[in-house]
Amino acid sequence: MKTYTLKEVSKKINIAPGIVRQWEKDFVDFLDIPRTKQGARIYTDLEIDLLLEIKQLADIKESKDMIRQCLQKMQEPVVEEFPHEPEVSLEIISEEAITPVSIEESTLKNSELFFEAMETYKKTFLNEVKDEIRSVVRKEVLEEVKKEITKGTYYTVKSISDSVYKSTANTKAEIHELSKTLEKATEVTADSLQYLANNIANVSIETTEEIFSLSKQLAETSNELFHYVDMTNNEISSLSEAISMDREFFVEERNQYRYEVTQRELAFQQMLTTFRDVAAAKDKKWWKFWS
Repeated sequence: MKTYTLKEVSKKINIAPGIVRQWEKDFVDFLDIPRTKQGARIYTDLEIDLLLEIKQLADIKESKDMIRQCLQKMQEPVVEEFPHEPEVSLEIISEEAITPVSIEESTLKNSELFFEAMETYKKTFLNEVKDEIRSVVRKEVLEEVKKEITKGTYYTVKSISDSVYKSTANTKAEIHELSKTLEKATEVTADSLQYLANNIANVSIETTEEIFSLSKQLAETSNELFHYVDMTNNEISSLSEAISMDREFFVEERNQYRYEVTQRELAFQQMLTTFRDVAAAKDKKWWKFWS
């Protein structure tokens, strides 16, 4: 028979392991999960079927009592009662109406029915054995508990009273010790607090002195920065003036160059026109190359 762990069962039925453990506590009369020597739970297909039934009932918001009743009905053996004997009808059937059934099909059906019957018998037998073992164990445990209670009532009461007296005495001593330790702790705490207060006062004085010196340094550095900024501004203004003067000079020089270039172009064009006129007056064709 195949067995499963708690993790495998929770994955198989899609339920958290904590809920499965809670169902085992709530329905302990029906879910008797065996364990290994190390204490790990072992589940079989029977327990998985019961957990699936519980899940279906829990999904439709059934109460715990209703789920117990349904599980109890599932475990009750089914008894078929026949109040009246069935009537046997004798009817002649023709050979053509009879469908032939092969031997293999009949054997398969018989084997399936046999296995189903064995599975139901196994379930019912295991449930009956579990119920019997539980009832016997409960009776024996109850009887033993009753005997122990009747025998040890006086002894139990006396031992409880002695233990209570001893516990009260021990509690008083522990309270006294705690009070002493608390007094010592308060003294130590007061001394440490005073020490901390003195340290804080010294640190605050040193901090104020450092802050005063830092403020002086900041004032000096700010004055130096202002002076440096003024010098930088003066240099920038002088540079901008020099750049503007140079720009005016370069603009004038560029205009002069443009004027000279235009004058040279006019002179060249006049020379070219005169050269054409002279060439045309002599009736020479080679001057057309310049047109």
